[in-house]
Amino acid sequence: MKIIVLHGNDTEKSYARLTKFIDEAKKRQWQVTDYSLQEVENQSLFDENKFYILYDYKLLDKNTAEKLKKYAGNLVVYHNAKIPAPTLKNLNADKVELFELPQMLWKFLDNITVKGLHEITETQPIEYIFAMIGWKLKQNYISKAWPASLVKDPTEKNANLITELAKIDVKSKTTDAKLSVLLDYFIAKHLQ
Repeated sequence: MKIIVLHGNDTEKSYARLTKFIDEAKKRQWQVTDYSLQEVENQSLFDENKFYILYDYKLLDKNTAEKLKKYAGNLVVYHNAKIPAPTLKNLNADKVELFELPQMLWKFLDNITVKGLHEITETQPIEYIFAMIGWKLKQNYISKAWPASLVKDPTEKNANLITELAKIDVKSKTTDAKLSVLLDYFIAKHLQ
């Protein structure tokens, strides 16, 4: 069995790649199914038209990965974050594709400023940056982390900021207001 690993924190690109693999398998009239070791072991020796997808790489240890090599078909291991290097080595993959977000974006998310927004929108779509700011606020809300660089007033509730972002999203889609202008104001008022 051919093992392909798609991983990294740029989930938009990695998922698009997974979708491309699935579409290609369907064009070839292969059976696309979620991975199950029992199903792999029960397949016919001549059943090469199977395409398995595994969303939890932890289900595949080194011994199982080696065992799979004797079976026919393809297995795509998909993970929406970077898989640790030792684990990747144990997977014994035929092909590994890593999808990472640009470093400039991470630097911007660590120190959100209007100037940084203008710089990052030269290489990334404003809608994507907007979504990533929402993701960052949500992560901080979940972890209850309140870095001083994120908000002027550490007592301000992150939930309120997320609600404010939702209002910006609706306003940008239902009025003539530009998302870039609304986001500029939001950052200047709450995050800078």
